[in-house]
Amino acid sequence: MREYLVSELKGNEILAKPVCLENGSIVLEIGTVLKVSYKESLTALNVQKIFIEDPFEKYERANFYFEENVFLKFENDLKEILSHHIYHEKNGLRKLESLVKELVTVFEKTDENRALDFRNRSSDMYEHTIFITILVMMLGKEYGFSRKRMEHAVLGCLLHDLGYRYIDMDYRNFSYKKLTSLEEYELKNHTILGYTALEREKWVPEISKLMVLSHHERMDGSGYPLKQRNTQKECHMIQICDAFDCAVSGMESPKKTIFQAFNVISDKEKFENRMEKILEKKVGIYPAGTYVKTENGKNAVVISQTENAHAPIILYVNEMDKKIKTENLNRKEAPKITGIIC
Repeated sequence: MREYLVSELKGNEILAKPVCLENGSIVLEIGTVLKVSYKESLTALNVQKIFIEDPFEKYERANFYFEENVFLKFENDLKEILSHHIYHEKNGLRKLESLVKELVTVFEKTDENRALDFRNRSSDMYEHTIFITILVMMLGKEYGFSRKRMEHAVLGCLLHDLGYRYIDMDYRNFSYKKLTSLEEYELKNHTILGYTALEREKWVPEISKLMVLSHHERMDGSGYPLKQRNTQKECHMIQICDAFDCAVSGMESPKKTIFQAFNVISDKEKFENRMEKILEKKVGIYPAGTYVKTENGKNAVVISQTENAHAPIILYVNEMDKKIKTENLNRKEAPKITGIIC
């Protein structure tokens, strides 16, 4: 299935998830064949996005670096540990040590050269955390981190949003411009609360704690909470990876496209330029499921990544032709993508 703007309905799409109102009542059931006339009614009900069936989804082979079941296991393990954490509890968080070792071990053993996919991201904190952990490990590998240094960086990633356990704020898909000064203060305080919760945890390395405190700081001193200009690579890594993933997932930010997310981290004053260039090579510019137009005038859908983040494998979309035709764009003679349809 794919997320779809109600304003883009053309008619005959099939609903993949029920449309519900804020009170939980179902307006449209799964399997409903949508009509263009529904646009006005759904808009009046303040429904802006829906999920429809994707006829090409069965051909897509999205790359999340880990196999999907492994990724979900890490996500669920993290949720189990953090959701049971009690402020100043001595032993609860220490379960992360084994999760850190498992994450790094699986990462080291995974032979994956394809670009990473970021399609259909949600504003889920645990999904967000695993994604930035993968990105930080990719950067750590490029910088030649030792096993121990990599583990410390991964621990910092897993703990970076711990402070959200202690505030009552919705961090999903918001704009700072719409927050009151009190709301903004409380939200930004999650970095200090997370750091404070770890002060007595002697088993947590100082660099991991510093990553928690400084993941919203920027190189030019424009971040928060302390406007520090950190010099540690681990801090620069989590800052750029968190900013990027927040943009594409809608965590602490209005949801953005991949291109917009790269614009966010392209600021050389705020983020380390070499890291941004590495991520450009590691993250698929056109995630699996993206509908694109090629320079030969044809429409296609991206079904998989290659080692070239700008040249995926596509499946041509032609309603008049029932044959399935794919093309690897990572070839010298292959056509280039000229635009995104949706």
